[in-house]
Amino acid sequence: MIRVRVLLLLLCFTLAANAQKKERIYNPQDEYVYKNEFSGGLRLQSNGISLLLEYGKIKDIKRTRLFQVDYQYYIDFKMKKQKAFPLGKNEGRNYFYGLQNKFHMLRFSYGGKRMIADKARRNGVRVSFVGYGGITLGLLVPYKLDLKYDDDKGNIVVRSESYSEANKEVFLDRLRINEASGVGSGFGKTEPVPGLHGKVGFDFDFGGRDEYEKALGAGFTADIFYKRLPIMADAENRFYKFSFYVSFQFGKRW
Repeated sequence: MIRVRVLLLLLCFTLAANAQKKERIYNPQDEYVYKNEFSGGLRLQSNGISLLLEYGKIKDIKRTRLFQVDYQYYIDFKMKKQKAFPLGKNEGRNYFYGLQNKFHMLRFSYGGKRMIADKARRNGVRVSFVGYGGITLGLLVPYKLDLKYDDDKGNIVVRSESYSEANKEVFLDRLRINEASGVGSGFGKTEPVPGLHGKVGFDFDFGGRDEYEKALGAGFTADIFYKRLPIMADAENRFYKFSFYVSFQFGKRW
């Protein structure tokens, strides 16, 4: 009976030690236990939505080198969909009036994270400053509309077209717009537009255990391209894009 009690006591002690080890942030030499981290997440921006993947090489408790890839679908939240009234149909594909090109961005970033305030051993929030820089690959995808034309016999015909100087009067005439063209139209004429970007912000890691990363972020992003981006046909287009963001990331350290 005594042996059983001793074994149970040793078992409880081992489990407690393992549990404590998982909660520990430092090893006996007071060095950070983890050397790598990997996470994914979602970023909500003032001009779109992004998905991201990030790898971190942890130098010590305060500093981490970061490598990030993210994809953003650009959205001008001022744009509103217009109701389509297509010929011979009860309902049609609604369209964005004046939209010349849809815009996508791929960012390849290198940066770092530096801790400002650490969390408690078991709870709290670790606050860090983050900064990135890198290459942006912009992708302009022509936005196509089904437009109404009169043929030689006086009949109305519908043609799918993207914006051009030749058809701009028709493209911007609401009475000549039949509906938006089908999903995927325009991808065959995608134009790459390279550029550079920078991102700065703050990271708030609230994970209860350091083994797992759960973090909210907030900051500012700037993208600069070598030419003006023809996104709207009826508005002034610029060669830069600025945005504020809020992000959520989750991942693992090892």
